[in-house]
Amino acid sequence: MIYKISDTVRFKPADGAIWSIDSPEQVINLTITNCNLLCMLLNNKGVILSRENILEDIWDKQGLRSSNNTLNQYISILRRTFSLLGIDEEVIKTIPKVGFCFNEAISVEKEYSPIPSEIATRESAPKERTQYYFYRVMISILTLCILVLIAYVLSQNKKFSLETSTTGVGQYDTCEIRVLPQYTRGQSRDLLEASNDLIKRNNIKCLPGKEFISKPESRGSGRAFLAECVVDKKRNEYFFCKGYYTK
Repeated sequence: MIYKISDTVRFKPADGAIWSIDSPEQVINLTITNCNLLCMLLNNKGVILSRENILEDIWDKQGLRSSNNTLNQYISILRRTFSLLGIDEEVIKTIPKVGFCFNEAISVEKEYSPIPSEIATRESAPKERTQYYFYRVMISILTLCILVLIAYVLSQNKKFSLETSTTGVGQYDTCEIRVLPQYTRGQSRDLLEASNDLIKRNNIKCLPGKEFISKPESRGSGRAFLAECVVDKKRNEYFFCKGYYTK
C-alpha cells in the first residue's frame, strides 16, 4: 500500500520510502521510527494526538527511550521532508500544550496499484535475507545517530556549515565526493578512485542536490562505508543521508 499525500508526495510504509510524484527517482528513506510516526499521524488524520500517546506507541512500546525534545526533533524532520518534496502547506499541526495533528485539509489517498519498477525494492536471495536485515537495522541506527547529532549541532550553532565537517576529494559525475578530514592524509586521488568504485558497485545515481560521504576500506578491515546525502543548499547542511556498508 502507498499513501498519496496532497497529490504531490507518495509514501510507502513497507520500507519508509517517500518521494515527489514529479521526481520519483529521488527517493528519501525515512528511519523506522520516523516511518512509524508518520503512519500513526496518517491513520489518525484530523485527530489530535497527545504527546503522551505518541511517545508511548512509537517509543515506549518498542523499549526505546524518549522525551518531548526527541518527539519535537522527529516532527521537525517530517515537516522538512514534506517541504523539501514540494508541500508548502502546514502538514503537521502543533496543538499547544497537547500534541500534534495531521492537517485535515491535506488530501490523503491510499493506493494499491503495483509499485513503479524504478522505485521497487530489490528482493534479496533467501540465504542473504538475515544478513540484509541486520545491515539495514545497523544502517538505520547509524542514520538516526547522524540526524540526532546534526540536530544537536544546529541547536548549538546556527552557523554550522558543511565544510567544517568534511573535505572534498573530487566528483562523481556532477556530485561532490567528501570524506572526513582524518581519512584524507594527502591521498585525494586514491580516495576519489576508491569512492567512485563504491558508488558504481552500489549502482547509485548522481542526481541534483546530492553529495556522497565516503570512508573507503581501511587496511585489513575488509569493509567500506558510503553515505548518499541530500543537501539543503538554503541552509547549507545535510538534510538526509542513506548509508551503505560494502565488503
